[in-house]
Amino acid sequence: MVGCINGLGNSIPPFFIFPRVHFLNHMFKSAPTGTKGDANPSGWINTEIFLKWFDHFVQYGHPSQHHPLLLKLDNHKSHILIELMDKAKESNVVPPHCSHKLQPLDRSAFGSLKKFYSSACDSW
Repeated sequence: MVGCINGLGNSIPPFFIFPRVHFLNHMFKSAPTGTKGDANPSGWINTEIFLKWFDHFVQYGHPSQHHPLLLKLDNHKSHILIELMDKAKESNVVPPHCSHKLQPLDRSAFGSLKKFYSSACDSW
C-alpha cells in the first residue's frame, strides 16, 4: 500500500499494489471510496505505478496555484523521474529533491559557512 498523510493527520484514499500480473477491480469490493491500485508481480512500486499514484495524489490533494502541495518522499528509484518533475510543476506540487528552492541559504551562505567551518575544524 502507498499511503499519504499531511501534517494535520488527514489522508487520501489508499493506493494498493498487489503482487499479481493483472489488477482486477473486484479486489476493492469493500475498500474505502476512492481507493485505487495496480498490480506488479513483485508487489513493489515501480516508476509506472508511482506515476499512477501521483495522479491519485493530485486528484485527492487538490493542489492549486494559491495552495500548492509539498511532496516529501524517500529516495526510492521509482520516485526519481524527469516526468514526475514536469507533472508536479503542471499540478502545483512542489516535487521532492528541491531543497535548493525551499532552503536557498543552504546553497549559498550556509553552504560556504559549513565548508569553511569544517575546514577550520580539520586544521585545528
